[in-house]
Amino acid sequence: MKVVTLLLDTLRYDFMGFNSNQGITPNIDRLAASSIVFDKAYLGSYPCMPARRDLWTGKFEFPFRGWGPLEHDDEDLAKALTTHKWPRIPPLNGDLVRRSITADESRLTSMLITDHYHLWERGSGNYHFDFSGYEFIRGQEYDKWKVEPGGRPNPVEGKQVGHLSSGYFELNQRNVKFRETERDYFPARLMTRAVDWVEKNRERENLFLLIDCFDPHEPFDPPQHYIDLYDPDYKGEEIVWPTYGWNRLTERETDHVRALYAAELTMTDRWVGYLLDKLEQLQLMGDTMIILATDHGHMFGEHGLMGKPWSAIADSNMYEEVSHVPLMIYHPRLQRLGRRVGDLIQLVDLYPTILEAFGIESPAGIHGKSLMPYVLGEDNGYHAREVACYGRFGEALNITDGEWTLFIWPPGEENGPLYWYSQLPPQSQYGAYRVVGPKNPRLSHDRWPVACARGEMQTQLFNIKHDPWQLDDQIIKHPEIVEYLKRCAVRFLRSIEAPPEQLERLGLANLL
Repeated sequence: MKVVTLLLDTLRYDFMGFNSNQGITPNIDRLAASSIVFDKAYLGSYPCMPARRDLWTGKFEFPFRGWGPLEHDDEDLAKALTTHKWPRIPPLNGDLVRRSITADESRLTSMLITDHYHLWERGSGNYHFDFSGYEFIRGQEYDKWKVEPGGRPNPVEGKQVGHLSSGYFELNQRNVKFRETERDYFPARLMTRAVDWVEKNRERENLFLLIDCFDPHEPFDPPQHYIDLYDPDYKGEEIVWPTYGWNRLTERETDHVRALYAAELTMTDRWVGYLLDKLEQLQLMGDTMIILATDHGHMFGEHGLMGKPWSAIADSNMYEEVSHVPLMIYHPRLQRLGRRVGDLIQLVDLYPTILEAFGIESPAGIHGKSLMPYVLGEDNGYHAREVACYGRFGEALNITDGEWTLFIWPPGEENGPLYWYSQLPPQSQYGAYRVVGPKNPRLSHDRWPVACARGEMQTQLFNIKHDPWQLDDQIIKHPEIVEYLKRCAVRFLRSIEAPPEQLERLGLANLL
Protein backbone atom coordinates (compact mmCIF):
# COMPACT_ATOMS: atom_id res chain seq x y z
CA MET A 1 0.00 0.00 0.00
CA LYS A 2 1.08 3.56 -0.70
CA VAL A 3 -0.28 6.61 1.11
CA VAL A 4 0.34 10.19 -0.01
CA THR A 5 -0.81 12.83 2.48
CA LEU A 6 -0.95 16.35 1.13
CA LEU A 7 -1.16 18.94 3.91
CA LEU A 8 -1.78 22.42 2.50
CA ASP A 9 -1.51 25.25 5.01
CA THR A 10 -4.38 27.76 5.43
CA LEU A 11 -7.19 26.37 3.27
CA ARG A 12 -10.58 28.08 3.48
CA TYR A 13 -13.45 25.62 3.10
CA ASP A 14 -15.58 28.14 1.20
CA PHE A 15 -12.78 28.93 -1.27
CA MET A 16 -12.66 25.35 -2.52
CA GLY A 17 -14.18 25.16 -5.99
CA PHE A 18 -16.11 21.99 -5.14
CA ASN A 19 -17.84 23.90 -2.33
CA SER A 20 -18.41 27.28 -3.99
CA ASN A 21 -18.41 26.71 -7.77
CA GLN A 22 -15.90 29.52 -8.18
CA GLY A 23 -13.37 27.53 -10.21
CA ILE A 24 -10.51 28.53 -7.94
CA THR A 25 -9.21 24.98 -7.38
CA PRO A 26 -9.84 22.86 -10.51
CA ASN A 27 -7.27 20.19 -9.66
CA ILE A 28 -8.37 19.80 -6.04
CA ASP A 29 -11.92 19.63 -7.41
CA ARG A 30 -10.79 16.82 -9.73
CA LEU A 31 -9.43 14.92 -6.74
CA ALA A 32 -12.64 15.57 -4.78
CA ALA A 33 -14.72 14.10 -7.60
CA SER A 34 -12.82 10.80 -7.19
CA SER A 35 -12.66 10.90 -3.39
CA ILE A 36 -14.80 10.84 -0.29
CA VAL A 37 -15.26 14.43 0.93
CA PHE A 38 -15.86 15.17 4.61
CA ASP A 39 -18.12 18.22 4.74
CA LYS A 40 -17.97 18.60 8.52
CA ALA A 41 -14.22 18.47 9.14
CA TYR A 42 -12.92 20.75 11.91
CA LEU A 43 -9.49 21.62 13.15
CA GLY A 44 -8.38 20.48 16.58
CA SER A 45 -5.39 22.29 18.04
CA TYR A 46 -4.59 25.70 16.62
CA PRO A 47 -2.66 27.16 14.80
CA CYS A 48 0.06 25.66 12.51
CA MET A 49 2.32 23.54 14.72
CA PRO A 50 -0.31 22.50 17.30
CA ALA A 51 -2.38 21.21 14.37
CA ARG A 52 0.61 19.24 13.13
CA ARG A 53 1.16 17.65 16.51
CA ASP A 54 -2.47 16.50 16.37
CA LEU A 55 -1.70 14.84 13.03
CA TRP A 56 1.69 13.48 14.07
CA THR A 57 0.43 11.95 17.36
CA GLY A 58 -3.31 11.37 16.97
CA LYS A 59 -3.82 13.34 20.19
CA PHE A 60 -5.27 16.78 20.85
CA GLU A 61 -2.61 19.20 22.02
CA PHE A 62 -4.58 22.33 22.90
CA PRO A 63 -5.83 21.30 26.40
CA PHE A 64 -2.25 20.48 27.46
CA ARG A 65 0.10 23.01 25.87
CA GLY A 66 0.58 25.22 22.83
CA TRP A 67 3.12 25.56 20.04
CA GLY A 68 6.03 23.22 20.72
CA PRO A 69 8.10 20.22 19.62
CA LEU A 70 7.25 16.56 19.76
CA GLU A 71 7.78 15.12 23.24
CA HIS A 72 10.26 12.28 23.83
CA ASP A 73 7.45 9.82 24.57
CA ASP A 74 5.19 10.75 21.64
CA GLU A 75 4.45 7.70 19.51
CA ASP A 76 4.47 9.85 16.41
CA LEU A 77 3.09 8.69 13.07
CA ALA A 78 6.43 8.38 11.30
CA LYS A 79 7.82 6.31 14.18
CA ALA A 80 4.80 4.02 14.22
CA LEU A 81 5.10 3.46 10.48
CA THR A 82 8.85 3.04 10.07
CA THR A 83 9.35 0.77 13.10
CA HIS A 84 6.54 -1.61 12.14
CA LYS A 85 7.89 -5.07 11.26
CA TRP A 86 6.22 -6.55 8.22
CA PRO A 87 5.74 -10.32 7.88
CA ARG A 88 8.26 -12.23 5.85
CA ILE A 89 7.20 -12.69 2.25
CA PRO A 90 5.49 -16.09 1.76
CA PRO A 91 6.52 -18.57 -0.95
CA LEU A 92 5.43 -17.65 -4.46
CA ASN A 93 3.98 -20.19 -6.95
CA GLY A 94 4.52 -23.09 -4.57
CA ASP A 95 8.24 -22.40 -4.26
CA LEU A 96 9.27 -23.79 -0.88
CA VAL A 97 12.35 -21.60 -0.62
CA ARG A 98 11.58 -18.26 0.94
CA ARG A 99 13.75 -15.55 -0.49
CA SER A 100 15.88 -13.57 1.92
CA ILE A 101 14.72 -9.99 2.45
CA THR A 102 16.77 -7.13 3.79
CA ALA A 103 15.90 -5.06 6.83
CA ASP A 104 14.98 -2.14 4.54
CA GLU A 105 12.56 -4.30 2.57
CA SER A 106 10.84 -5.51 5.75
CA ARG A 107 9.94 -1.95 6.77
CA LEU A 108 7.75 0.77 5.38
CA THR A 109 9.54 3.70 3.75
CA SER A 110 8.34 7.10 4.97
CA MET A 111 9.32 10.44 3.47
CA LEU A 112 8.66 14.05 4.44
CA ILE A 113 9.02 16.72 1.75
CA THR A 114 8.18 20.19 2.97
CA ASP A 115 8.79 23.91 2.75
CA HIS A 116 7.16 24.45 6.15
CA TYR A 117 10.14 25.89 8.01
CA HIS A 118 8.37 25.86 11.41
CA LEU A 119 9.19 22.14 11.50
CA TRP A 120 12.85 23.14 11.86
CA GLU A 121 12.79 26.28 13.99
CA ARG A 122 13.46 26.75 17.70
CA GLY A 123 10.60 25.57 19.86
CA SER A 124 9.18 23.09 17.36
CA GLY A 125 12.03 21.65 15.34
CA ASN A 126 11.96 17.87 15.68
CA TYR A 127 8.99 16.71 13.64
CA HIS A 128 11.18 15.18 10.93
CA PHE A 129 13.26 12.86 13.13
CA ASP A 130 11.46 9.54 12.62
CA PHE A 131 10.90 9.61 8.87
CA SER A 132 13.04 7.33 6.73
CA GLY A 133 14.06 10.45 4.84
CA TYR A 134 13.17 14.14 4.64
CA GLU A 135 13.80 17.12 2.42
CA PHE A 136 13.43 20.79 3.30
CA ILE A 137 12.72 23.41 0.61
CA ARG A 138 14.19 26.63 2.02
CA GLY A 139 12.99 30.22 2.11
CA GLN A 140 9.34 30.38 3.18
CA GLU A 141 7.99 33.18 5.37
CA TYR A 142 10.51 34.01 8.15
CA ASP A 143 12.95 31.20 7.35
CA LYS A 144 16.42 32.49 8.26
CA TRP A 145 18.03 31.50 4.99
CA LYS A 146 19.42 34.34 2.86
CA VAL A 147 21.57 37.04 4.43
CA GLU A 148 22.71 38.87 1.30
CA PRO A 149 21.53 42.50 1.16
CA GLY A 150 18.78 43.57 -1.17
CA GLY A 151 15.57 42.60 0.60
CA ARG A 152 12.65 44.94 -0.13
CA PRO A 153 11.55 46.86 3.01
CA ASN A 154 7.95 46.77 4.13
CA PRO A 155 6.08 49.14 1.78
CA VAL A 156 2.85 49.46 3.78
CA GLU A 157 3.89 50.03 7.39
CA GLY A 158 1.01 49.52 9.81
CA LYS A 159 -0.99 47.30 7.43
CA GLN A 160 1.45 44.42 7.14
CA VAL A 161 3.39 42.24 8.12
CA GLY A 162 1.62 39.30 9.76
CA HIS A 163 2.08 39.49 13.51
CA LEU A 164 5.80 40.24 13.86
CA SER A 165 7.96 43.25 13.01
CA SER A 166 8.42 44.62 9.51
CA GLY A 167 12.06 43.46 9.54
CA TYR A 168 10.77 39.96 8.90
CA PHE A 169 9.22 41.14 5.65
CA GLU A 170 12.66 42.25 4.48
CA LEU A 171 14.04 38.83 5.47
CA ASN A 172 11.36 37.14 3.38
CA GLN A 173 12.11 39.39 0.43
CA ARG A 174 15.79 38.39 0.55
CA ASN A 175 14.67 34.76 0.41
CA VAL A 176 12.56 35.18 -2.73
CA LYS A 177 14.35 37.82 -4.77
CA PHE A 178 15.91 35.14 -7.02
CA ARG A 179 12.53 34.16 -8.49
CA GLU A 180 12.26 34.60 -12.24
CA THR A 181 9.60 32.13 -13.43
CA GLU A 182 6.73 30.27 -11.79
CA ARG A 183 8.94 27.22 -11.32
CA ASP A 184 10.92 29.27 -8.79
CA TYR A 185 7.87 29.70 -6.54
CA PHE A 186 7.47 27.41 -3.54
CA PRO A 187 4.57 25.18 -4.66
CA ALA A 188 6.39 24.45 -7.92
CA ARG A 189 9.69 23.70 -6.17
CA LEU A 190 7.97 21.50 -3.60
CA MET A 191 5.75 19.50 -5.93
CA THR A 192 8.50 19.06 -8.51
CA ARG A 193 10.70 17.52 -5.86
CA ALA A 194 7.86 15.34 -4.61
CA VAL A 195 7.12 14.10 -8.14
CA ASP A 196 10.80 13.24 -8.66
CA TRP A 197 10.83 11.27 -5.40
CA VAL A 198 7.64 9.38 -6.26
CA GLU A 199 9.03 8.40 -9.65
CA LYS A 200 12.25 7.07 -8.14
CA ASN A 201 10.46 5.14 -5.37
CA ARG A 202 7.32 3.94 -7.12
CA GLU A 203 8.38 0.29 -6.94
CA ARG A 204 8.38 0.25 -3.14
CA GLU A 205 5.49 -1.85 -1.85
CA ASN A 206 4.77 0.06 1.38
CA LEU A 207 5.34 3.79 1.11
CA PHE A 208 4.17 6.83 3.07
CA LEU A 209 4.82 10.29 1.65
CA LEU A 210 3.85 13.41 3.60
CA ILE A 211 3.98 16.60 1.55
CA ASP A 212 3.65 19.52 3.95
CA CYS A 213 3.08 22.57 1.74
CA PHE A 214 3.21 26.03 3.36
CA ASP A 215 1.13 27.64 0.61
CA PRO A 216 -1.41 29.14 0.28
CA HIS A 217 -0.31 30.61 3.64
CA GLU A 218 0.71 34.25 3.42
CA PRO A 219 2.62 36.10 2.05
CA PHE A 220 0.13 36.13 -0.80
CA ASP A 221 2.52 36.96 -3.64
CA PRO A 222 1.92 34.70 -6.66
CA PRO A 223 2.89 35.69 -10.21
CA GLN A 224 0.83 38.56 -11.58
CA HIS A 225 -1.08 36.46 -14.09
CA TYR A 226 -2.78 34.63 -11.19
CA ILE A 227 -3.73 37.93 -9.52
CA ASP A 228 -5.20 39.16 -12.80
CA LEU A 229 -7.66 36.24 -12.69
CA TYR A 230 -9.38 37.76 -9.66
CA ASP A 231 -8.62 41.49 -9.43
CA PRO A 232 -6.99 42.83 -12.61
CA ASP A 233 -8.03 46.46 -12.05
CA TYR A 234 -6.59 47.03 -8.58
CA LYS A 235 -4.30 50.09 -8.42
CA GLY A 236 -3.56 50.37 -4.69
CA GLU A 237 -0.74 49.14 -2.47
CA GLU A 238 -0.05 45.42 -2.65
CA ILE A 239 -0.70 44.18 0.89
CA VAL A 240 0.62 40.66 0.50
CA TRP A 241 0.99 40.02 4.22
CA PRO A 242 -1.89 41.66 6.09
CA THR A 243 -1.39 42.30 9.79
CA TYR A 244 -3.20 39.94 12.16
CA GLY A 245 -5.88 41.26 14.49
CA TRP A 246 -8.57 43.87 13.90
CA ASN A 247 -8.80 44.58 10.19
CA ARG A 248 -7.21 47.96 9.47
CA LEU A 249 -7.64 47.79 5.71
CA THR A 250 -10.19 49.63 3.62
CA GLU A 251 -13.00 47.62 2.04
CA ARG A 252 -11.24 47.82 -1.33
CA GLU A 253 -7.93 46.67 0.15
CA THR A 254 -9.69 43.81 1.97
CA ASP A 255 -11.30 42.67 -1.29
CA HIS A 256 -7.89 42.71 -2.93
CA VAL A 257 -6.33 40.64 -0.15
CA ARG A 258 -9.06 38.06 -0.72
CA ALA A 259 -8.16 38.12 -4.41
CA LEU A 260 -4.47 37.66 -3.56
CA TYR A 261 -5.35 34.63 -1.45
CA ALA A 262 -7.47 33.19 -4.26
CA ALA A 263 -4.56 33.74 -6.65
CA GLU A 264 -2.10 32.04 -4.28
CA LEU A 265 -4.54 29.16 -3.88
CA THR A 266 -4.97 28.74 -7.65
CA MET A 267 -1.20 28.69 -8.13
CA THR A 268 -0.89 26.04 -5.42
CA ASP A 269 -3.72 24.08 -7.00
CA ARG A 270 -1.92 24.06 -10.35
CA TRP A 271 1.05 22.25 -8.79
CA VAL A 272 -1.20 19.87 -6.88
CA GLY A 273 -2.47 18.98 -10.34
CA TYR A 274 1.10 18.38 -11.47
CA LEU A 275 1.48 15.81 -8.66
CA LEU A 276 -1.85 14.14 -9.47
CA ASP A 277 -0.96 13.93 -13.15
CA LYS A 278 2.29 12.15 -12.32
CA LEU A 279 0.56 9.63 -10.05
CA GLU A 280 -1.84 8.85 -12.88
CA GLN A 281 0.95 8.69 -15.48
CA LEU A 282 2.90 6.23 -13.31
CA GLN A 283 -0.29 4.16 -12.89
CA LEU A 284 -0.10 4.44 -9.11
CA MET A 285 -3.74 5.34 -8.48
CA GLY A 286 -4.64 1.65 -8.25
CA ASP A 287 -2.66 1.07 -5.04
CA THR A 288 -2.33 4.57 -3.54
CA MET A 289 -4.49 6.33 -0.95
CA ILE A 290 -4.36 10.14 -1.21
CA ILE A 291 -5.35 12.41 1.67
CA LEU A 292 -5.75 16.17 1.24
CA ALA A 293 -6.11 18.17 4.44
CA THR A 294 -5.22 21.48 6.07
CA ASP A 295 -4.48 22.89 9.51
CA HIS A 296 -6.87 25.88 9.62
CA GLY A 297 -8.47 28.64 7.59
CA HIS A 298 -7.98 32.42 7.63
CA MET A 299 -10.03 35.56 8.32
CA PHE A 300 -10.44 38.12 5.52
CA GLY A 301 -12.44 40.86 7.22
CA GLU A 302 -15.22 38.69 8.61
CA HIS A 303 -16.21 39.82 12.12
CA GLY A 304 -13.83 42.73 11.57
CA LEU A 305 -10.82 40.40 11.75
CA MET A 306 -7.79 39.65 9.61
CA GLY A 307 -5.52 36.63 9.71
CA LYS A 308 -5.39 34.23 12.66
CA PRO A 309 -5.91 36.50 15.69
CA TRP A 310 -5.48 35.51 19.33
CA SER A 311 -6.92 37.03 22.50
CA ALA A 312 -4.03 39.41 23.17
CA ILE A 313 -4.59 41.32 19.91
CA ALA A 314 -8.27 40.90 18.93
CA ASP A 315 -11.41 38.80 19.14
CA SER A 316 -10.10 35.25 18.81
CA ASN A 317 -13.27 33.21 18.56
CA MET A 318 -12.66 30.40 16.10
CA TYR A 319 -15.36 31.26 13.64
CA GLU A 320 -16.23 28.95 10.75
CA GLU A 321 -13.77 30.74 8.44
CA VAL A 322 -10.92 29.43 10.60
CA SER A 323 -12.26 26.23 12.14
CA HIS A 324 -14.29 24.51 9.38
CA VAL A 325 -11.74 22.97 7.02
CA PRO A 326 -11.68 20.90 3.81
CA LEU A 327 -10.66 17.24 4.03
CA MET A 328 -10.89 14.45 1.44
CA ILE A 329 -9.56 10.93 0.93
CA TYR A 330 -9.06 9.05 -2.32
CA HIS A 331 -8.74 5.27 -2.09
CA PRO A 332 -8.66 2.64 -4.87
CA ARG A 333 -11.41 0.69 -3.09
CA LEU A 334 -13.88 3.57 -2.69
CA GLN A 335 -17.41 2.29 -3.12
CA ARG A 336 -18.76 5.56 -4.50
CA LEU A 337 -16.69 8.38 -6.02
CA GLY A 338 -17.44 11.93 -4.98
CA ARG A 339 -19.36 10.84 -1.89
CA ARG A 340 -20.02 13.64 0.62
CA VAL A 341 -20.11 12.73 4.33
CA GLY A 342 -21.71 15.01 6.92
CA ASP A 343 -20.26 13.38 10.04
CA LEU A 344 -17.89 15.35 12.26
CA ILE A 345 -14.21 14.69 11.53
CA GLN A 346 -10.97 16.18 12.93
CA LEU A 347 -7.29 16.18 12.01
CA VAL A 348 -6.40 13.73 14.82
CA ASP A 349 -8.49 11.16 12.96
CA LEU A 350 -5.93 10.90 10.18
CA TYR A 351 -3.37 9.22 12.45
CA PRO A 352 -5.36 5.99 13.00
CA THR A 353 -6.72 6.19 9.44
CA ILE A 354 -3.24 6.06 7.93
CA LEU A 355 -2.13 3.25 10.24
CA GLU A 356 -5.24 1.21 9.44
CA ALA A 357 -4.67 1.72 5.71
CA PHE A 358 -1.39 -0.14 6.20
CA GLY A 359 -2.97 -2.76 8.46
CA ILE A 360 -1.19 -1.41 11.55
CA GLU A 361 -2.94 -1.22 14.90
CA SER A 362 -2.97 2.19 16.57
CA PRO A 363 -1.23 2.65 19.93
CA ALA A 364 -3.44 2.75 23.00
CA GLY A 365 -4.56 6.13 24.29
CA ILE A 366 -4.83 8.12 21.07
CA HIS A 367 -7.76 10.49 20.59
CA GLY A 368 -8.32 10.00 16.86
CA LYS A 369 -11.00 7.80 15.29
CA SER A 370 -10.20 5.93 12.09
CA LEU A 371 -11.98 7.09 8.94
CA MET A 372 -11.43 3.82 7.09
CA PRO A 373 -15.02 2.61 7.71
CA TYR A 374 -16.20 5.63 5.69
CA VAL A 375 -13.55 5.09 3.03
CA LEU A 376 -14.37 1.41 2.55
CA GLY A 377 -18.13 1.86 2.77
CA GLU A 378 -18.38 0.04 6.08
CA ASP A 379 -19.80 2.98 8.05
CA ASN A 380 -23.40 1.82 8.38
CA GLY A 381 -24.25 3.18 11.82
CA TYR A 382 -20.64 4.27 12.41
CA HIS A 383 -19.99 7.82 13.57
CA ALA A 384 -16.46 8.92 14.35
CA ARG A 385 -17.56 11.48 16.96
CA GLU A 386 -20.61 13.12 18.49
CA VAL A 387 -19.00 16.56 18.73
CA ALA A 388 -15.84 18.27 17.54
CA CYS A 389 -13.78 20.22 20.09
CA TYR A 390 -11.03 22.62 19.10
CA GLY A 391 -9.07 25.56 20.40
CA ARG A 392 -5.89 27.47 21.07
CA PHE A 393 -4.14 26.62 24.32
CA GLY A 394 -5.21 28.94 27.14
CA GLU A 395 -8.17 30.42 25.28
CA ALA A 396 -11.73 29.20 24.66
CA LEU A 397 -12.78 25.59 24.34
CA ASN A 398 -14.86 25.56 21.16
CA ILE A 399 -17.37 22.79 20.55
CA THR A 400 -19.80 21.98 17.75
CA ASP A 401 -22.29 19.19 17.13
CA GLY A 402 -22.53 20.18 13.47
CA GLU A 403 -25.58 22.40 13.99
CA TRP A 404 -24.73 24.44 17.08
CA THR A 405 -21.33 25.90 17.99
CA LEU A 406 -20.46 27.09 21.50
CA PHE A 407 -17.38 29.18 22.35
CA ILE A 408 -16.69 28.48 26.05
CA TRP A 409 -14.60 31.23 27.65
CA PRO A 410 -13.55 31.42 31.33
CA PRO A 411 -16.54 32.91 33.18
CA GLY A 412 -14.57 35.53 35.14
CA GLU A 413 -11.85 38.05 34.40
CA GLU A 414 -9.07 35.63 35.30
CA ASN A 415 -7.72 32.97 32.96
CA GLY A 416 -6.43 30.37 35.31
CA PRO A 417 -5.29 28.10 36.66
CA LEU A 418 -3.25 27.25 33.57
CA TYR A 419 -0.30 24.89 33.27
CA TRP A 420 1.86 24.05 30.28
CA TYR A 421 2.53 20.28 30.11
CA SER A 422 5.89 19.66 28.47
CA GLN A 423 9.50 18.91 29.28
CA LEU A 424 10.28 22.48 28.24
CA PRO A 425 8.50 25.77 29.01
CA PRO A 426 7.09 27.78 26.09
CA GLN A 427 9.87 28.44 23.60
CA SER A 428 8.25 29.91 20.51
CA GLN A 429 7.86 33.57 19.60
CA TYR A 430 4.36 32.75 18.32
CA GLY A 431 2.94 31.47 21.60
CA ALA A 432 1.94 34.61 23.54
CA TYR A 433 2.55 32.67 26.77
CA ARG A 434 4.89 33.45 29.64
CA VAL A 435 5.98 31.38 32.60
CA VAL A 436 4.85 32.89 35.90
CA GLY A 437 5.77 32.36 39.53
CA PRO A 438 9.14 32.21 41.30
CA LYS A 439 12.51 32.27 39.56
CA ASN A 440 12.43 28.49 39.17
CA PRO A 441 8.71 27.89 38.58
CA ARG A 442 8.94 24.32 37.36
CA LEU A 443 6.50 22.31 39.45
CA SER A 444 7.46 18.85 38.26
CA HIS A 445 9.33 17.25 35.41
CA ASP A 446 6.63 18.27 32.94
CA ARG A 447 4.38 21.07 34.25
CA TRP A 448 4.92 24.83 34.08
CA PRO A 449 2.57 27.56 35.39
CA VAL A 450 1.90 30.01 32.54
CA ALA A 451 -0.13 33.13 31.84
CA CYS A 452 -2.21 33.72 28.71
CA ALA A 453 -4.29 36.80 27.88
CA ARG A 454 -7.97 36.39 28.76
CA GLY A 455 -9.19 38.89 26.16
CA GLU A 456 -12.66 40.44 26.19
CA MET A 457 -14.61 37.57 24.65
CA GLN A 458 -17.60 35.98 26.35
CA THR A 459 -19.20 32.57 25.92
CA GLN A 460 -21.35 32.62 22.77
CA LEU A 461 -23.70 30.22 20.96
CA PHE A 462 -24.41 30.13 17.22
CA ASN A 463 -26.63 28.00 15.04
CA ILE A 464 -24.26 27.38 12.14
CA LYS A 465 -26.93 25.54 10.15
CA HIS A 466 -29.17 28.61 9.83
CA ASP A 467 -26.55 31.28 10.62
CA PRO A 468 -23.30 30.08 8.99
CA TRP A 469 -21.74 33.53 9.28
CA GLN A 470 -22.26 33.40 13.09
CA LEU A 471 -23.79 36.85 13.41
CA ASP A 472 -26.68 36.09 15.79
CA ASP A 473 -25.64 35.01 19.30
CA GLN A 474 -28.29 32.60 20.64
CA ILE A 475 -26.93 32.09 24.14
CA ILE A 476 -29.85 33.81 25.90
CA LYS A 477 -32.51 32.10 23.80
CA HIS A 478 -31.24 28.52 24.12
CA PRO A 479 -29.84 27.78 27.60
CA GLU A 480 -30.68 24.09 27.11
CA ILE A 481 -28.30 23.89 24.11
CA VAL A 482 -25.59 25.65 26.12
CA GLU A 483 -26.02 23.15 28.95
CA TYR A 484 -25.94 20.20 26.53
CA LEU A 485 -22.77 21.37 24.75
CA LYS A 486 -21.04 22.18 28.04
CA ARG A 487 -21.71 18.66 29.26
CA CYS A 488 -20.37 17.32 25.95
CA ALA A 489 -17.26 19.44 26.51
CA VAL A 490 -16.79 17.93 29.97
CA ARG A 491 -17.09 14.42 28.53
CA PHE A 492 -14.55 15.33 25.86
CA LEU A 493 -12.02 16.67 28.36
CA ARG A 494 -12.42 13.64 30.61
CA SER A 495 -12.17 11.22 27.67
CA ILE A 496 -8.75 12.58 26.67
CA GLU A 497 -7.63 12.82 30.32
CA ALA A 498 -7.18 16.57 30.06
CA PRO A 499 -5.70 18.40 33.07
CA PRO A 500 -8.43 18.85 35.69
CA GLU A 501 -7.66 22.55 36.06
CA GLN A 502 -9.06 23.10 32.56
CA LEU A 503 -12.51 22.31 33.93
CA GLU A 504 -11.96 24.85 36.69
CA ARG A 505 -10.59 27.50 34.33
CA LEU A 506 -13.55 27.16 31.97
CA GLY A 507 -16.17 27.09 34.72
CA LEU A 508 -17.15 23.49 33.95
CA ALA A 509 -16.16 21.78 37.20
CA ASN A 510 -19.71 21.97 38.56
CA LEU A 511 -20.93 19.81 35.66
CA LEU A 512 -18.92 16.77 36.73
